[in-house]
Amino acid sequence: MARDFFKRIIVAVNGSESSIHAAMYGIMMAKSYNLKMKAIYVVDTATIKFLSLNKFLIDEEKYSYEERLSSDGENYLKYVERLAQTKGLKIETELLSGGVYSEIVREAEKYEADLLLLGGNQGKSGKTSRSAASDNEKNILLSSKVPVLFVNKPEIDRLFKNL
Repeated sequence: MARDFFKRIIVAVNGSESSIHAAMYGIMMAKSYNLKMKAIYVVDTATIKFLSLNKFLIDEEKYSYEERLSSDGENYLKYVERLAQTKGLKIETELLSGGVYSEIVREAEKYEADLLLLGGNQGKSGKTSRSAASDNEKNILLSSKVPVLFVNKPEIDRLFKNL
């Protein structure tokens, strides 16, 4: 069924453990059902601009911070790419910049994804709670024309290794 229903999936990675778990889940789906997959990371330049305009960051800090975020994003995408390669998959990756939720929603539509994967947000207890959802996650759910799946699977490491 999934082979006919899903053809392209996209996962948003932000470096959190839950987003890496979502990437692993996506890789497992792509491998199991022969799907195309893309991983994206968004450098949050909208927040950097807001902080700069409100004098929380000076120009030198702004550029340094943006460069560090870009470097982090590239590293996270390379890591996800390597994870996919361990399962014999070649995936697309892309570093984006702008507002996080708007870029994720836009890229999911542009990629013509059938499913958008996000890491499940966990509270301190390790359980997902609705109140723990970030504003970006809420905005993605409200704005996305692509179905969204929150992945919250703590044992994903073990499942991934056994695939």
